[in-house]
Amino acid sequence: MTNETHPDSLDALLSGRLTDAEADAWLSRLTPEQATFEQFTALIAAVRALALPMPDIADDILDCCGTGGSGRPHFNVSTTVAFVLAARGVRVVKFGNRAATSASGSFDLLERLGVPVEYPLARLPVLLDVTNLAFLYAPQCYPALKSVAAARRRFGRPTLFNYIGPLLHPLRPAWRLMGVSHGRMQAFAAQWLANDSQTRRALVVRGDRDSDELTPVGTSSIYDVRPRQIAKFPWTATKPPDTSPPTATDTPEANLDRFWQIVSGQDTTSAAYHSVRLNAGFGLVVSGHAATPEEGMAQASELLATGQVKRQVEQFLARVRT
Repeated sequence: MTNETHPDSLDALLSGRLTDAEADAWLSRLTPEQATFEQFTALIAAVRALALPMPDIADDILDCCGTGGSGRPHFNVSTTVAFVLAARGVRVVKFGNRAATSASGSFDLLERLGVPVEYPLARLPVLLDVTNLAFLYAPQCYPALKSVAAARRRFGRPTLFNYIGPLLHPLRPAWRLMGVSHGRMQAFAAQWLANDSQTRRALVVRGDRDSDELTPVGTSSIYDVRPRQIAKFPWTATKPPDTSPPTATDTPEANLDRFWQIVSGQDTTSAAYHSVRLNAGFGLVVSGHAATPEEGMAQASELLATGQVKRQVEQFLARVRT
């Protein structure tokens, strides 16, 4: 094992015991262009060891988390997708954080919905049983990572830390729809998941212009991952929606308004709606609730149009606030 991936060196970085110069040198070796798959796996293992104990969850779950990192205005697609999948009966525990490179991360939107950011972990199994849905706040699960946050901010460039987030999910979901905004890191994530004993199936996706989700315009790249198996293929919408791309108004407040329009069936034309429909469709495929993306998208459209997703949101908010 090289010095760059030695556990003692990782522990020193993660615990903040390195000088600024030493930490910068370490982080420079962990950029997505320079890092090796060995470093990728070693970092995940080292960080996962810092997770707080999690409650037991009876059945397998799905996560639909993205890495972020596109640097462009962004609607909270995966957070909205979580509600769509839960409305279909999929047990979803979405891992997430506040925004790092966009205006609105998953917990920026959830906070404005009235979801407690640090929901008591002990109550998570009951919440999941009643609503099919729960959200895990990454800093709550990994409080020890605060020690490396300052070094990452000072370094100022993306590193592996920016791309391993979804893989740190402490409950190790059996099914995943994982978005990755960097091509090399997307391949690394697919390889890691194929070797993870908990993986039943995962779709690791990257959209047009390096989006960390499937996009309804342009061509998306998909790794279909099963135990020890990886298949890669492109996916292009057959009928791209006639919509304009997201704008710089994608603040948490604007996204909250858009969220309610979509889940209540009022918005069926925007780029955000089509992104939700597309990604939910693939989420239903990976969870075994749809045989094809087209079937999944049709199910997502019906769930939204008939008010089932809105009722799912209302049920979840009533439960999580008590």
